[in-house]
Amino acid sequence: RVLDYLNLDEALASFIARLIYAVVASVIVPLIDWSLRNVAPDDAHFLADQVNLVKVCLPMFFAWAWKDVVSAALALAGGAVWWELLTTLAVTSVLVVVETLPSFRSATKAVQERGEGDTPLARMVAMLQNLALAVGFTWNFMFSKAPKHIFSFVRAPMYIFMVEVVYYVVVTTLIILIALRLRRRGKGTKQHDITAEEEIDPERSDTAQLVMRRVSSIAAELEEAGLSVVISALHFVYAWAQLDTVNALFFNYLLGCDSAGACGYRNNFYFAFLASFVFARATAMLKCDGRVTSWNRESAALMIKAFPMNTGWAWAGYCKAAIADAGTYVPFDPLWSYLLCTAFAWMAISVVHRNLEVELRAWDRHCKAETDSCGLILHWHVFGAGVVDASHFAPSDFHFNWNTVPCMVVSPSSL
Repeated sequence: RVLDYLNLDEALASFIARLIYAVVASVIVPLIDWSLRNVAPDDAHFLADQVNLVKVCLPMFFAWAWKDVVSAALALAGGAVWWELLTTLAVTSVLVVVETLPSFRSATKAVQERGEGDTPLARMVAMLQNLALAVGFTWNFMFSKAPKHIFSFVRAPMYIFMVEVVYYVVVTTLIILIALRLRRRGKGTKQHDITAEEEIDPERSDTAQLVMRRVSSIAAELEEAGLSVVISALHFVYAWAQLDTVNALFFNYLLGCDSAGACGYRNNFYFAFLASFVFARATAMLKCDGRVTSWNRESAALMIKAFPMNTGWAWAGYCKAAIADAGTYVPFDPLWSYLLCTAFAWMAISVVHRNLEVELRAWDRHCKAETDSCGLILHWHVFGAGVVDASHFAPSDFHFNWNTVPCMVVSPSSL
């Protein structure tokens, strides 16, 4: 609102405002994260659960802030393809360079170990890994230009759904092919680096050999970081393609709405609730069933990573639709509506998160007691809606790890 007095272009004003917010978040979020570092994830009291919930949400504030900056940057040139492509390459290159820097790797290691090197500055540097959402957003922006162009002259719900299905199949095929090729290339690069280190030319001077080694090391680190960033971006592209396809089926084809936002908060609630149940069960099935071929394993990994993200986006869509509907009944400023709904959503999620943590601890104690009494060594996987039945496995396959119990918390951070 302050920028409105400067009479700036709307796109430029939006970019500056979001950039200021992202910069502030880049300082405040790591400081809060650092101040809460002494609370252990396995503390059982209520306050610890609340603090851990805050720590789970903090990276999303950072990630969505910079995603919005990139979104505003893409709109600066009024839809020029060259600018959008340049922005995508620039954001991707920034993250690749960041992940290659020794300071980033040392900061990330220090934060993970929580030693003396875990300082506020280290938290700020390590937080940069969450720029992956912004990179994935730009890649998805470029990938989805083709179906969006088709939708400009195709309005029939059935055809919209058909286009989304074809886009989803094509994108999935391309992403799996690219991911498998990049992974094989990454393995080949590491083997090449080992071979290159063994083949030292004795006729070269020590200085020349050190320079060649350093150049080769930097090139290998850049390639490794680039492969990691590209694969991460492709995962986001897949997740958005999956969500767009499901949205087209539910909102466009079945309900006849132009978009999810135009379909009302009730339908968005039904969709979010149904997505939570279906995606949780599908995740349990995919994790239980073994995949033989690398293609099927990569496909299953893509779906497992996409399901929780799309569940969160579905609930975020419901929250946005509910707030928009509430604004038609009260004379409040939209800001107050968002604050009230955020407080209510936090209270509701806190209760669910607390109960889930209590149940997981109770299940943990039960499994440990049964293991101690029976003399078995088991490995239990608990995720969302399902528990892997140990009877499906042979005794020789059993091993135990109590630290692999995941907990997915859906946060309305996109608001």
